[in-house]
Amino acid sequence: MTREERSGRRTLVLQPVKYFLAPSIIEKKTYDGVVTDISNAGACLLATSLLKDRQRIIMLYKSSSFEKAAIVRWSQRYDDMFYKTGVEFIRDPISANIRNKRLYKRFVIKKRTIRGNMALAHTVRIVDISLGGLLMETDKKWNIDEEHIVHIEHNEKIWPVKGYIVWSIAKKWANDYQGKKIPIYSAGMKFTSPFLSLLQFSVE
Repeated sequence: MTREERSGRRTLVLQPVKYFLAPSIIEKKTYDGVVTDISNAGACLLATSLLKDRQRIIMLYKSSSFEKAAIVRWSQRYDDMFYKTGVEFIRDPISANIRNKRLYKRFVIKKRTIRGNMALAHTVRIVDISLGGLLMETDKKWNIDEEHIVHIEHNEKIWPVKGYIVWSIAKKWANDYQGKKIPIYSAGMKFTSPFLSLLQFSVE
């Protein structure tokens, strides 16, 4: 998509943001940037480093809980400090190709009796899990780089595992126990403590 092919009217802004590469499974690092204009389809980002074409990023607005998944369409040097980058907003920050690059095999949780509990969250559903991390759905929005302990329950045993949030996006709406509509977030966590007990899950 060229700059002439943008869909949607651009609004000029000067919005500080943080962003991280998706998925951030190797290192936990966020970068500072500034959005100079934005539309429903994409934005122009001033970044301190050159971003590769088709790199997926998650943009986090500092002044609110707003998050956007995006894919880089072009990037060029702006001045001595910044690179000007055009990004297109996308729905899914992690494509199937990126999932294939994970360091560990993921075990999808279907009928397995594996549950998760975390402080401050009413519901935690583990979608898939590996030796290195997990994907979960929860009614709590998590901040990037925050460290948490998730208590993984299986066969009446509980394993407390420490990790940090590498990405978190609003996925859908659901009804809580009072019938009120609440957002459900999809989040990825990377473990910082070993979870070797996963090996027994894979053979059951």
